[in-house]
Amino acid sequence: MASDWQRALVALSATVVGTALIALLFWARSIFIPVTLAVFLSFVLAPVVNRLQRRGLGRTPAVIVTVGLLVLVTAGVGAAITQQVTQLADTLPDKRDTIRQKVTAAKEWVVGNGNSRFGELIDDVSNAVSPKPATPPMVVETQSSSFTSQLDVYLGPAAEFLGQAAFTFILTVFMLLKREDLRNRMIRLLGSGKVTTTTKAVDDASQRISRYLFSQLMVNSAFGAIITVGLFILGVKYCLLWGFIATLMRYVPYIGTWVGLIPPVLFSFATAPDWGGGWGQPVAVLALFIGLETFCNNVVEPTLYGKSMGLSEVAQLVAAAFWAFLWGPIGLILSGPLTVCLLVLGRHVRQFEFFVVLLGDEPALEPQVAFYQRLTARDQDEAAEIALAVAGEHGPDTAFDQIIVPALCLARRDHDAGDLDKADLRFVVGATREVAEEIAELRAPATGATDARVRVLVVPARDEAEHVTAEVFAMTLDVTRWEVKVAGDETLASELMELVAEFRPAVVVIATMPPGGVSHARYLLARMRQRFSDVKLLVGRWGCESAVLDPRSETIKNTDGIDRTLGDTRKRLAEMHPTLLPQKTSGTERLTRAGTELVGTAGA
Repeated sequence: MASDWQRALVALSATVVGTALIALLFWARSIFIPVTLAVFLSFVLAPVVNRLQRRGLGRTPAVIVTVGLLVLVTAGVGAAITQQVTQLADTLPDKRDTIRQKVTAAKEWVVGNGNSRFGELIDDVSNAVSPKPATPPMVVETQSSSFTSQLDVYLGPAAEFLGQAAFTFILTVFMLLKREDLRNRMIRLLGSGKVTTTTKAVDDASQRISRYLFSQLMVNSAFGAIITVGLFILGVKYCLLWGFIATLMRYVPYIGTWVGLIPPVLFSFATAPDWGGGWGQPVAVLALFIGLETFCNNVVEPTLYGKSMGLSEVAQLVAAAFWAFLWGPIGLILSGPLTVCLLVLGRHVRQFEFFVVLLGDEPALEPQVAFYQRLTARDQDEAAEIALAVAGEHGPDTAFDQIIVPALCLARRDHDAGDLDKADLRFVVGATREVAEEIAELRAPATGATDARVRVLVVPARDEAEHVTAEVFAMTLDVTRWEVKVAGDETLASELMELVAEFRPAVVVIATMPPGGVSHARYLLARMRQRFSDVKLLVGRWGCESAVLDPRSETIKNTDGIDRTLGDTRKRLAEMHPTLLPQKTSGTERLTRAGTELVGTAGA
């Protein structure tokens, strides 16, 4: 009960802290937005500052030059955008008649001229949704506001915006100047005494973030510049405004570009010239956006960022909605860089590793755990897909060692702990056997003569899970070199001695998996070593999670070798094969069939 209370307390504490943090981000957004923008700009401008420093400038002059260029570019683009917005607001009402005609033509093209049944249906629905008022509405004229109130309406937001911009500018300058000091403070907070490891992690993370954000800025700026030039060539007015919107919206993952193309396409539709029947220019604008976005997604970005940034698509969209809710349009634009920063931080700093699980596109569960999890849910089809995918990518033998055997170990562990009952264990073991047989069919058929085969007896130590593992191991052996039998898991020790005497194998492999199984393996080895001193005895301690054997395995004696994977045991047998050839039985005593023969009560 104490552990349950502890887990409940941790969950409650996490919920309270998370809620408080979200509330703080929302109510203190006037502080957090400039800080976040300053961090973003410092990462973007860091490569430029470093390059200027390598050219011989000091840190302070390099920062001043870089930030000065940023201010000049921002002021120039801002003035041009403001001018175009003002012109658009002044000239768009003059296009009222043209826009009305275009909209009317589009409506007639979609629903007809109103005489069709479909057009009448649209009119009826429109009247039902927004009925015309029976009496003219009463117009109430309010007294014009005073000059002071109008000044407050416009001066307040303007002053807030200018204040945040100035704060962002100053903070960016000091972050660039004090970059090493800020880095050392972060190392002190996150290091936990491991200064060297944390320093490498923080430096690598900052370089990756800086390189990514700078490359993203260049790509998005180039995208907006090409859109501006393309719209200018097509004769679309206010092309600089549309290119600026396209640049900003491209920071929004997945949907940003398509949202950014809506304003220029609608404007072009409303004011398009007559060529192409009035549709030529809008279609050309749409084709320009689609073609350029396709080229960037498939050529430019994979070249700069790699095939994937490692971000989950769902996480990016949820992050965009989350930051847009907290910080509005600025949060929507910054959602992509913020998500990337958190992901890279989680990959390099252990305290933030949970960000990798939440935001990354890598599977949340390892393949063997996912395979076992689907079997416990009795979803054998999806489990088979996971195992076959690993077999197709890395080979059947790898799938046996990394998927099949670990899953059986997990099943035994949960069964011993009481988390998996006998019925579920039986289903997992049986389904694993069937999946293993499917994987075995992917192995290339063995070719060659079968007159130099060595007899091998594979013995499961105690239960059906180890029996399945023994069968899997037998599937991986070359039938042109090995004549294999698999004993049943319910075979008694005395029956096993008789089986060895009858089959006369050159090698006996005892299959045992953690947890447990060591005591019975030691007992079988002692019995067989006492009676069959000339037989090679190997132990497959398969399924150990670590790269070394567990301490209990060191207590196993009377063996010629202990291995932790099927591949290691196959390698050991291959090395022993030339020395075992003289110990083969005569041709009249060989079994007439090749492959694997099952004996015993289980799976016989």
